[in-house]
Amino acid sequence: MIIRAALSVLPLVLGLCFATTPARAESLHVGLVIPQEGQFKPLGDHVREAFETWEAANPNVFEDIVEGDDNCSEQAGTDAAAAMIEAGVNIVVGFLCSESLAAALPLLSNENIPVITLTVRADIIGEEAARLGWKFFRLAPRAGTEAQIAADAILRLWADKSFALIEDGAISGRELVEAIRINIENRGMKPNFVDNYRPGQATQPSLVRRLKSAGVTRVFVGGERSDMAVIAMEAERQGVALKFMGGDLLHAPQGDIPLPDGTIAVLAAGATPGPEAEAARIAFESRGLIAEGLGIPAYAAAEILGTIATRMNYSDTGLEETLRSTTFSTALGSVTFDENGERREPGFVLAILRDGEFTRLSIEEAARITAESQ
Repeated sequence: MIIRAALSVLPLVLGLCFATTPARAESLHVGLVIPQEGQFKPLGDHVREAFETWEAANPNVFEDIVEGDDNCSEQAGTDAAAAMIEAGVNIVVGFLCSESLAAALPLLSNENIPVITLTVRADIIGEEAARLGWKFFRLAPRAGTEAQIAADAILRLWADKSFALIEDGAISGRELVEAIRINIENRGMKPNFVDNYRPGQATQPSLVRRLKSAGVTRVFVGGERSDMAVIAMEAERQGVALKFMGGDLLHAPQGDIPLPDGTIAVLAAGATPGPEAEAARIAFESRGLIAEGLGIPAYAAAEILGTIATRMNYSDTGLEETLRSTTFSTALGSVTFDENGERREPGFVLAILRDGEFTRLSIEEAARITAESQ
C-alpha cells in the first residue's frame, strides 16, 4: 500500500476571510489523519463526514481542514506527521491505530501540534505521552476503564449471586477478565468460577456443563458477541439458567444466533449515544447520513475544536491549556481532559440488550432489572 499522506494533503474546507464568522482569536488550521483506503477506510469516511456535517451547520469557523493518510503503520504515522507539519496545521484529529499514533506523536509534539485520538485505547500510549511530554489528548476511552466499569457493575449487581468470569484466550479477553478479577478481589469479592473457552465453536457443551457444575447463575464473558451467543444458546439447550454480561466486543453486528434480551454490556459511550447526541444525529440525517461507527466521536471532536476556535483567549493560553482547562459540551456529553490529556469521564457506559439493540442503562436501572428477573 502506497503511503500518500505527504503527497496528497487536500483541503476539504476553505474559510473565506471576508465571510461572516464567529469571533476568534486567530485562524485554526485542522488536520485529519484518517485511513484513505483499505479495510479501515469506512472509519476514515465516518470522521470526514462528521467534520463536514458539523461545518455545514457552522461554516467558516475553521480556517481550513487538511487530510493525511493513515494505514496503521509506523511509516504511515511518520509520513502523516511530516505532511501535517508541512501543511501548517495547529492541531490534528485522527491516527486511528496505536502504531501510527506512536510514530507521529514525537514529531508533532516537537512542533507544538497537539493530537486528539478518537480510537486508540491502549493505556501504554497515555503513559508514554505523560512520561515524554507528548502533546496527546484521548477522546477515546482508556482500555483500563472498561474493566473498572465492569467490576463496579459486578459488585453492585452480582454481590449476592454466584458468578463466573470466562474468557476466549485472546490477549484482549484475557487481560480484560484478569483486570476485572483483580479489581473485585481487591474489594473483597471473588468469582465462583474462572475459566477460558475455545472461541469460534458452533456449540459449547463442555463449557456450559462446567458452568452448571460450578453452580453459577451469572457469567461475564471476555470475548466476541458471536461466542457469547453460542454459549447462551447452549445454556438454554441444557436448561441452565444463566444471565450474561460482556465488554465492548459485544458492540458488533448480530450474527445468525442472537444474544438473549437482558444481556448487559460495558460499551464505549460513542457506541450507544445518549440524548446529548440527538442534535448530532439530526445534523447527520439532514445530509442523508447515519451517525454510525466513529460518526458521533468525530462530531464531538469537531465540536471541541469549534469551541476552541471561537474562544477569544485560546491563542494567549495555547491550545493545550485551553483543552485542559475547558469543559466541552459535545455529542458524547461533557468532555474534560486532565493534565496528561486523558479524558476525565469514564468513556464507557452500561447498556442492556432489548429487542436486539443495546441501549444505555444506569446502574440503578440495571439493579432494578436484575431484581425483577429473579
